[in-house]
Amino acid sequence: MLSSWDDIRFLEALDRRGSARAAGRDLGVAPSTVYRRIAALEAAAGFACLDRGRGITEAGRELAQLARSTGVALEGIAQRARAPAREVQGKVTLTTLDGFAPLLVAPLRQLAGAFPQLEVEVQIAEGGGPSLRKRQAELALSIMSDPPPSLVGRRLFAVRWGVYGTRALAATPERARWVTLARPHQGTWLGRWEAAHVPADRIAMSTPSRRLLVDLVASGAGLGLLPAALVADRPDLVELPQYKPLVADLTRMAWLLMHPEVRRDARVAAVVKVMVEHLKG
Repeated sequence: MLSSWDDIRFLEALDRRGSARAAGRDLGVAPSTVYRRIAALEAAAGFACLDRGRGITEAGRELAQLARSTGVALEGIAQRARAPAREVQGKVTLTTLDGFAPLLVAPLRQLAGAFPQLEVEVQIAEGGGPSLRKRQAELALSIMSDPPPSLVGRRLFAVRWGVYGTRALAATPERARWVTLARPHQGTWLGRWEAAHVPADRIAMSTPSRRLLVDLVASGAGLGLLPAALVADRPDLVELPQYKPLVADLTRMAWLLMHPEVRRDARVAAVVKVMVEHLKG
């Protein structure tokens, strides 16, 4: 008999994210804690939720789905209690980088369930798209050292970079080719790092999409300079330790930014609250 729902969220996170490492990162705990809490859940429930050799059992998956639907419903009730849904209506435009897309799924899903009259328009700004500075968007999820003085925002988490490749390429990095960022990113601090450390005759391909870059590196197309957060769920990729001293200065903060006058707007405040709850490191 279940006496607490707390342990179920660890099972739900494992089912949703596909690995204990990813689930632990979402919940802010070590992978071992995820397994320990699921074991406690199994003892309380009286049936196996996880087959260590095959993954989540059918009964465990049903329980995870129940937790997910219950969690969304409870969060919707809580959100409506804190900020009446009728006050949170209209559209909020969020501009961001495509590399952040996997991190946005959970907070956007929560917003959809909590605020039926709110529309969040997510625009990918890779050298184009709406600009926060030009007031074409209300919010921006960006990477930078410090935000400009005309904007306010919340520090979320540190974005660390590393050089990654498949195990086969990492074994012989001196012969491996590279996948790099394409226009308009050559002038960024990442593009300048690539120009300084990647031989031009060893570039196999380039792309402006960080998500495609990760997929290409994972396919074995070449080595790549990647954000650690995007490869945490990719066991097929390994970091090349010899590059760690060379990328140490590339770490930047992820910020959720806005103009001062919109931060008290009910629409914007609702989006900011949920985003911070999910992304704050």
